Amino acid sequence: MNILIIDDEPLARMRLKSMLEHLNFENIIEAKHGTEGVIMASKYLPDLVFMDIEMPELDGIQAAAEIKRRHPSMPVIFSTAHDEFALKAFDLSAADYLLKPLSLERLKQAIEKVGLDCGHGKIQVKRGNDVVLLAVSDIICLLAEDKYVTAHLSEQTLLLDQSLAELESKFPLFLRIHRNALINPSYLTGIHVIPGQSPQAMLQHIELQPTISRRQLSAVKKLIKEL
Repeated sequence: MNILIIDDEPLARMRLKSMLEHLNFENIIEAKHGTEGVIMASKYLPDLVFMDIEMPELDGIQAAAEIKRRHPSMPVIFSTAHDEFALKAFDLSAADYLLKPLSLERLKQAIEKVGLDCGHGKIQVKRGNDVVLLAVSDIICLLAEDKYVTAHLSEQTLLLDQSLAELESKFPLFLRIHRNALINPSYLTGIHVIPGQSPQAMLQHIELQPTISRRQLSAVKKLIKEL
């Protein structure tokens, strides 16, 4: 998967690239202005283009129009410090229009809007004597038990070498609900409450119900309201 950043400001490119890498997108191409961006869009056929607007040579509106002429289905997200070009951007069927400085959450929303997954990727897990690649989106929850972290899927449980902290940092997809537990919010269905005991997360496809800490309970409740 390729992502193309077209922006004449090196710091802006660096910041956006860093945010994309945090979301586990690795193949990121950079262009310094619109003319170069048009050429690189045709050369690399990226899955997504991030476009600044005020640039030398071709500005972002002109560059996006040319990219759309050559590649009508290529999604373009505008990223700019100015809001006055929004109407022109959407006239070009822009996927989204982001104002700088970007927030990570807003960036994730824009990427998911065009059908790309944030923070999913692949992860190495142990299966018997083998080490295999597993789609992160298939993991329902991650639990720290003694010195090990286990990944719970619908039909199997696998061992991981990484700590929960490392996994939480690398894969923003997961939500921490306890110091010993991360869950995939896509599988969350509710909260199981027993008087006198800590609440537990109800998850699709598995009977296991990880404990929710008091500190994280409000975040889980808020998430359930949004489901």
